[in-house]
Formats: sequence, structure tokens, C-alpha cells
Amino acid sequence: MKILIVSATWLEVKLLADELEFIEESAHSLKKYKLFEIEIDILITGIGTTFTAFHLTNALHENKYQLVINAGIAGSLTSELNIGDVVSVVTDEFADLGIEKEEEFLTLFDTGYMDANEFPFEHGVLRASDFNGLIELKKVRGITTNKSHGRLTSIAEIKSKFNAQLESMEGAVIFYVCNWIGVPCIQIRSISNFVEPRDSSQWNIPLALEKLNLSVKDVLQKLTVEIN
Repeated sequence: MKILIVSATWLEVKLLADELEFIEESAHSLKKYKLFEIEIDILITGIGTTFTAFHLTNALHENKYQLVINAGIAGSLTSELNIGDVVSVVTDEFADLGIEKEEEFLTLFDTGYMDANEFPFEHGVLRASDFNGLIELKKVRGITTNKSHGRLTSIAEIKSKFNAQLESMEGAVIFYVCNWIGVPCIQIRSISNFVEPRDSSQWNIPLALEKLNLSVKDVLQKLTVEIN
């Protein structure tokens, strides 16, 4: 079995990589590892949708994978998720792709420029693949933006517009690319902060990274059991 783990930054996967058997660095952004019989490639795309779309598409054209795991940290949009919680994002959507009017933001679906059920969208959202029993994490809804929100006005706007529990800067594009190419994909995120007026002293990135590593490793170990 061959798996691709996709992260925006090396920081988000370093703890995991340190526990895997390193094989080689096949490209500047792609390193190869092994865990028992599973081949694991780790792709670092850079932050944001543009870099993620480019590097992920290239990786999927050059290699055949049975599963793509997007692993990273994220900001919580709700009191339902606390710092250090690790979740499975089952739906995601682009929250800054559309048209801004004087008093509202309209998605491409709101304006009619796109059909909300045009493949690979379902009612305007993108979905993770279904892996029953593989991921024992809380299932949540995500939004993807090219900026990390930190102003009261813009935070209020996205909370009222989108029914989401966390914000990332890559999730939706990974679902989009994987669904188009036909590769199963899941998204595992650990909460590092609340989406609120920016105060990094309230963030806990080390805790989020530790919990993320444990959860992704648990998924990989379950896959090794299934293979054996």
C-alpha cells in the first residue's frame, strides 16, 4: 500500500516523520518513508490553495497512491472544539472564492456562476472519502481560505455565512484535486487556536502538533494491521 501525506509545512509532520523509516528525498518537496509494509510519501506544499493545488496535482500525476491524508493544524470557529482537539474534516468548502458586494459575500454558487452539484461538489461542499472504522475522531465541517482571519468584522462574516467548525488554508483544494483524479482522501486537523482577533500568546501549536502526530500515527497503524 502506498500513501501520500500532504501538509502545508514541515513543522506539521516532523514529529510523525521522525518515527518513520526514511528512504529518500525524491524531490525538494517530497520525501519517501516506510512503516512496515506501507510506503509513505510526505509532500510539503506550502501554505495556501495555489501552492497546494500545484504540488499535489504534480505528485498525483507522477505516483499512484491508494490514499491521501491531509494532516495539519487549524483554527476553531466554535466553542465545540478546543485547542488540542483532533478531528476528521468530512466536508470542506472554499470560503473566499466568489464576489464581494457592499454588504455581503456571495459564493460562485450563490451567484449562479457554478452549479452547487457540479462535480465534485455536493450542495456546494467537497467531501472526504468514507473510511468506516479507520478514523475514530469527531467529524466536523471545514472552510478553506487564503487568509487566516484575525479581524472581528471578517470573522463575524464567515461565521454567519458558513456553517463550519474550523478554518484551514488547504483542505478544500485537497478534496477537490483528489476527487477529480479519483484518489481516496481524508483530512485530519488538530486545533492550535481559536479564530478570533489575533493573539498568538493564546495559541498552543506544540500541543496541537503532538496530538496530530498521535492521531495520524494511529491511522497508519490501523492500516498496517489491515494489510497484515
